[in-house]
Amino acid sequence: MNLNAELGAAYSDIQSGRYDSALSRLSSLQKSQSRAPDVWRLSAMAARKSGAPDQAELWLKTALKLDPRNPESWNALGLAQDDQGRSEDALASFQKALDIRQDFTPAAINAGRVLLRLSRVDAALSVLAPFKHDKRARQIQAQVVHKRSGPGQALEIYNELLQAAPTDPQCLYGQSLCLIELGAFEEALPGLMALSKGGFASAHYALFTALARLKRFDEAFQAIQLSLRANPADDKALHGGAQLLYMTGREEQIRPFFETLIAASGEAAAVYAVYLDVLVQMEAFAEARHVCSRAIERFGDAVWLVNRRLAIEIEARESHAAHEIATALPAALHDAPELRGNLVRSYLMNGAYASSAPLIAAGVKANPEDRFWRALETVQFRGVGDEAGYGDLLDLDAFIRTTQLEPPSHYADLAAFNTELARVLRGMHDFSAAPLDQSLRSGTQTPTDLRHSKAPVIRDFFTMVEGAFEAYRQSLSPLEGHPLLGAIPDSFELVGAWSVRLGPGGRHVNHVHPEGWVSSVYYVDVPPQLADSPDREGWLKFCEPPFPVPGHTPQKYVEPKAGELTLFPSYAWHGTVPIRSGERLTIAFDIAPKRG
Repeated sequence: MNLNAELGAAYSDIQSGRYDSALSRLSSLQKSQSRAPDVWRLSAMAARKSGAPDQAELWLKTALKLDPRNPESWNALGLAQDDQGRSEDALASFQKALDIRQDFTPAAINAGRVLLRLSRVDAALSVLAPFKHDKRARQIQAQVVHKRSGPGQALEIYNELLQAAPTDPQCLYGQSLCLIELGAFEEALPGLMALSKGGFASAHYALFTALARLKRFDEAFQAIQLSLRANPADDKALHGGAQLLYMTGREEQIRPFFETLIAASGEAAAVYAVYLDVLVQMEAFAEARHVCSRAIERFGDAVWLVNRRLAIEIEARESHAAHEIATALPAALHDAPELRGNLVRSYLMNGAYASSAPLIAAGVKANPEDRFWRALETVQFRGVGDEAGYGDLLDLDAFIRTTQLEPPSHYADLAAFNTELARVLRGMHDFSAAPLDQSLRSGTQTPTDLRHSKAPVIRDFFTMVEGAFEAYRQSLSPLEGHPLLGAIPDSFELVGAWSVRLGPGGRHVNHVHPEGWVSSVYYVDVPPQLADSPDREGWLKFCEPPFPVPGHTPQKYVEPKAGELTLFPSYAWHGTVPIRSGERLTIAFDIAPKRG
């Protein structure tokens, strides 16, 4: 037997996707050539490619016993561990490969990719730094820079890479995403059109985004159809298509859109899932129940479907129905992490605090940076009458603060600043309806992140905000483990900024900002009747969850006044009392500790 020839044949099978054939060949070699590390390493490659990373890991450990200083095996082991969701083990294996061979590029790239996913951007940049002349490593570095410093600096890297390889699809795609985020939609179009025409599937959705922002709605919808033709169960494209129809006043087309895709996808679960999400976001609860019944006939007690059954009743504020679903769950689903959030909400709605407490504790532990769980914790403390715990977590007077901003000297006064700011913002409200997945009702939201606007008045606004936030930060006293006081940053960054325009009947449903640390609202223009309104029309309200909990009414209100900024913990439930007439124009943003 010629070992190299057999390994070559097995490798050829793997490259051609004939994994069973490769594993059959390699099984024989495992018996006859058990001391050859390449046999086990290639067996692991076939196992991982065929969807068995656990078996791949076992075979790689055998290869490493025979050849412990092989960087390729350590790198492959890291990939198998990452496939199983064990990021830290994977990083250790990639580092072992780099310890053995410092110039081993694949391990650096894989480590950078995992660190990027974990938002450990400084560590990712450090591991990639020695490989900046490698195109693949530089592409990952561009993604890391995008996450850490925003699209502007990442764009510089993509432009540099494209000078050397003008048609490289990954670089062209990365460049286009940066341009879209910066609001340069026209500049992004040529690259995205070329990628989309060339069959680069990811480009279809990005092309849709650029075309939609340019109000070329028919072309945008064609791009979504291309994306869904490539993958009818693409949840991002499914939601994007529905959102475009909704925000352009074509709500009646949403049902046929999904029904067509259910058929085209062979009744894929992902299409049903997004369909249900959209119906709930549209508050079409009766229709959502009907579609849910159809899905149950096909998928039974699948976790994703049970979760949406719960969500329908919770969002419809049907406490009894939600409780019935929760208490009738099959035993096998009681500990499903995917259900935890909606189970907690159903228990809190029904005052079942003994049932919600352990689930909230588990949620906080598993998701320490997700402010949604801390918000649920405030409901728990308030519900059981734990005034000390509640007060420590949410000190309303200390943590919710309002201040008037001072405009730069080149504006005559604050009123002049707000007039110019309102003029610019109104020109950015492109759509006729709010996004489906936001808290906004009867209003519009700017589709482009204001952080990247070049309008001088918006840049002035962010400069004005810095001083107010610094004063807020200085007012807080550190307290280890606290979701606000335990994370007071030495440096901070905005993680999103947008404008909201509320019309008659407009309001925000109660919500939190899961990814923020501190959130805000700045009042640009408010209707005159909001001043000293006896029923608090248009006022900001706090501490009322979006699902009904007995006794949990708002505990604090803030009257909106043009020129004032309110800062508050991102985990504080907040919403607005509807306005009856006029227009309420605001800017909101989230602040987080600077990533590193």
